[in-house]
Amino acid sequence: MAQSLWVLIAAAGKPDLLARTLRSLARCHKPATYRGAFVVENGPRCGVAAAVQAFPRGERLRHLYVPEANKSHALNCGLVHLDDGLVVMTDDDVRLHSQWLIAYDEAARGVEQGEFYGGPVLIDAEHGLPPPWMRRFYPLTIAEPWGLPHTQRTAVNEQSFMGTNWAAFAGDLLAIGGFDTRLGPGATTGAAGQETEAQRRLVAHGGQAVYVPEAVGWHYLHREFLDPTWVRRRAFRHGLEWGIRRTRDGQPSTGPMLKAALGWCNARLKSVLLRLAGGEERRFAAAYHADRWRGRWQGLWLGRSWDQLPQLVPSAPADLVRQAA
Repeated sequence: MAQSLWVLIAAAGKPDLLARTLRSLARCHKPATYRGAFVVENGPRCGVAAAVQAFPRGERLRHLYVPEANKSHALNCGLVHLDDGLVVMTDDDVRLHSQWLIAYDEAARGVEQGEFYGGPVLIDAEHGLPPPWMRRFYPLTIAEPWGLPHTQRTAVNEQSFMGTNWAAFAGDLLAIGGFDTRLGPGATTGAAGQETEAQRRLVAHGGQAVYVPEAVGWHYLHREFLDPTWVRRRAFRHGLEWGIRRTRDGQPSTGPMLKAALGWCNARLKSVLLRLAGGEERRFAAAYHADRWRGRWQGLWLGRSWDQLPQLVPSAPADLVRQAA
């Protein structure tokens, strides 16, 4: 097992759901390696500190506030407080299985670096699910459960884990430069994919992805996620990430840009035809594909100037609230 195990949560704007997440964390069985949890509130203060402080000292919760509304920056600020142990990461709208921490602790038995881990993500659909025809347009774990067909700890290749339920060693994350603040919620680019990007860099750094089927979490399906407009915005954000990944770091851009230009033109043409054909599903599909290819096109241009885009750098925090010694 790792010498120490931490939980790291970036929180913004959802204190009631965060309290729900922390209650499920409190019910988790704690391995001997468990050191505590850092909740990093980012952006305008909204009651996250009070949600953390409502729990007793024995839960070993700590609250850290950073004013910048940027999830990647919040995670980086949390990392600088930790030792080189295993960091289990989730979001402020996730419910956790009682064996969640035990599963990650046992998966990392005898390991202190070089591996990262991920578990299944199920859905808490309090507000219902989108219609079946629309679910294929959603990102993974938003409207459909996600998992791999393994029943025990399994090393996997060419596989990314969900940002709502994964773990890596703090030393490894710091060695790759942490999370890219130009990606993810609050990033000025608007692009998604900061956890996927970090996992790619971990693999490039020699890391091995390991699936942990017992480490189960449930992601909350927010009411606004059922709005087709939300799905289209998300498609655009993922399109940005697709384009950035193909032209950043000085990669040849002619081929990807030609592909994106043709794809966007094709999507716009199909959009016209599908709208003429009528029907809710056709109209939505047309708008979705047009938004996705528009994001890819813009992402390619962002990637070409990637090194000129500023990043946020974590500094010594001035607002660390003790919760549990």
